[in-house]
Amino acid sequence: MLTVFFFTVLMGVAALALDLGSMYLFRAQLQSAADASALAGAVGLGKGEGTAAQSAVTAHNHLNKVGDSTNTLATMTAGTWDGTFHAGNWTDAGANAVRVTVQYPGAYVFGRIFGKTTQMLHATAVAVHGSANISKCVRPWAVSYRDLLDHLDPTLPISHNLTLAEVTTLSNAGLSDTVELNQSGTDGAPHQMRAISFPPQEYASSPYEGAPDPPSANVYKSEISEDCTTLAARIGSRGVGAGDYLVGASGQMTGPTEQGVNQLLCNSNSTCPAGTPAKQVRVALWDTFGASPHGFCAATGNNACYHVKYIGVFYVTGYNHSGNSVKGYFSSVGDPSASGFTTSSAPIQKNALVQ
Repeated sequence: MLTVFFFTVLMGVAALALDLGSMYLFRAQLQSAADASALAGAVGLGKGEGTAAQSAVTAHNHLNKVGDSTNTLATMTAGTWDGTFHAGNWTDAGANAVRVTVQYPGAYVFGRIFGKTTQMLHATAVAVHGSANISKCVRPWAVSYRDLLDHLDPTLPISHNLTLAEVTTLSNAGLSDTVELNQSGTDGAPHQMRAISFPPQEYASSPYEGAPDPPSANVYKSEISEDCTTLAARIGSRGVGAGDYLVGASGQMTGPTEQGVNQLLCNSNSTCPAGTPAKQVRVALWDTFGASPHGFCAATGNNACYHVKYIGVFYVTGYNHSGNSVKGYFSSVGDPSASGFTTSSAPIQKNALVQ
């Protein structure tokens, strides 16, 4: 009798384990369905489809079965994401996020013995449409977006958003773009390239406050040439991205800039020889200068900031003594190699699950 009792208990435990295993599988399949559906909706919003993006959500939900049947799409909501999902409408101009909740009645097999027949399972996912416009390997320069626009069309407003075709045009031109360091002390001049401090003074998303450490001349020089792993440690885990605000470094840093560029190109503090290969770098492209929306940057003075329009990819070719300027040419916008993600729009687009 004792053997029969323990055998019965063992069979009960095994049956319970099978049911729990089935529920675990259902939950995983349900989450995959929610993820795929939310991403499909975010892609649709990125294409400007508005309410039509809902069809993609429904279609991808039906493509992802749970168990041997289709799950139920409980809710799908468009909105915005800034670290938190804010519900809105599918036709809102700023809509960049989709939240999807799906459900499935998971059936017990052996649990019925104990009166447990089904359990309603739920899964939620939030996907956001944004761009690969953030990087942890940014050199300590805020480069004028106005300069870049002038190569396309000087009449373009500073608010202009680059198209992928325009990025290609700029890249194919192989422009020899000399960007002058500001020698007059007038911060925010339209064509200024400015030495800046890391990390940002104000971030584009919450928590907004940053804590930049104004670098010494030696630190600034190192940030121009050091490897990305070391640079990322200085910048911080959030990186630098579109919508952030950067404060200028103390002083014009012309001497350290020249030394840093030479270190970058030929690992020397002296002028690099002719024919030294160019080096690819990522920099912040700034469009406006002054106060920030959450008050961590002032309108004028030492705490005024450069607003990051894009992360730009340039090739540095040298340093111009007579003009105290860095020489180089434009390559791309965004950082396709980065794992970072920002909800701001950019020519190089990306969709990400954030919840």
